[in-house]
Amino acid sequence: MSKLLLLTLLLVLAMLLGPLLINNPGYIKLIVAGYSIEMTLLGLVIALGLLLLAGALLFAILRHLARWQKWSFSFFRLRRQRKARAAFALGLQAYARQQWQQASEQLQLALQDPSFSTEKRMLASYASFYAGKTEQAGTLAHTLESSESNSAFVQADLLLQQGQAGEACRILAQHLSQAKQDPALGQLYLQALQQAGQWQRLLETVPQAISERWFSKDSWQQRRFAIYPAAISQLSLQGFSEQADYWQNLPAKERKSAAAILGQAWALAQQGLNEQAEQKLVQALTLQDLPAAWPYLRQIPLGRSVLKLRKAVQHWLRDHPTNGYLYAVLAYLAEQEGDKEQATLAWQKVRQYQPELWQRA
Repeated sequence: MSKLLLLTLLLVLAMLLGPLLINNPGYIKLIVAGYSIEMTLLGLVIALGLLLLAGALLFAILRHLARWQKWSFSFFRLRRQRKARAAFALGLQAYARQQWQQASEQLQLALQDPSFSTEKRMLASYASFYAGKTEQAGTLAHTLESSESNSAFVQADLLLQQGQAGEACRILAQHLSQAKQDPALGQLYLQALQQAGQWQRLLETVPQAISERWFSKDSWQQRRFAIYPAAISQLSLQGFSEQADYWQNLPAKERKSAAAILGQAWALAQQGLNEQAEQKLVQALTLQDLPAAWPYLRQIPLGRSVLKLRKAVQHWLRDHPTNGYLYAVLAYLAEQEGDKEQATLAWQKVRQYQPELWQRA
């Protein structure tokens, strides 16, 4: 509709102005460097239109020639790019198949094409590492853009896989300000602190992890159990105190969580206070917590102080008779008392209802 309206307006203007220009063509005279040019106004408009058309045509021809020259003089460069793109495809296929040697070679060839340079270097670094070329992997990780978090992440991750957790912590700590935009950097930092045994620093970093949302709400519920039990139990050997700044600076919700209380129970058991440890476990643990708590619960030396906890588990079994984790806890409690026969029977139930848990036992 708008195009039709515009066309109608142009026709109306042509009908109104056409006779006017024909009857009054106007007169223009240009004098430049001793030359004089005389023409009508309509002739000037036509001449300018033809000049613009000729200019546009000339520009199109020159641009076409320039493209042809670029193609002709860049033949070898384009050939290298095509080879690099083919190498990238082969490298990705080899990476997916875990053919690390081939993946490393092809992905490095792919770097001749500048597109996706960061991604290619990251993949080439990991492929080289898994192919046993540790030094080459480190070099590729260092050549990543230093202002981005990718370089720090890859370097630290490779160090962690080599058991150099302390060095990984040092690298990640220098880039921790970027963790808010790249939570994976913060997640790896917590993992590195835990692997390095820097428990106090780990607890000091938790408030930042929560405020900057390094983890989703659901994943943090699980992550707690990977942090608090081990941290508190290890710090207790050095004199853990609930009045310490690294503990008081934690949100109250964290200090009262089941994961934190599990760690406190572990610490009490290490001090020989088995009854108090059992009491904390009975008060804090829920059926929903057992899958996440089990790897740490089974390490707590409760001894013979297991009666209350056994009653709680047997109560849960009434409504959940096929829950393998409950039978695993019963097996653990029997082992604490030295009752190998009952432990064996409980593990048979675990094998029946939760075979994957039995295989990890």
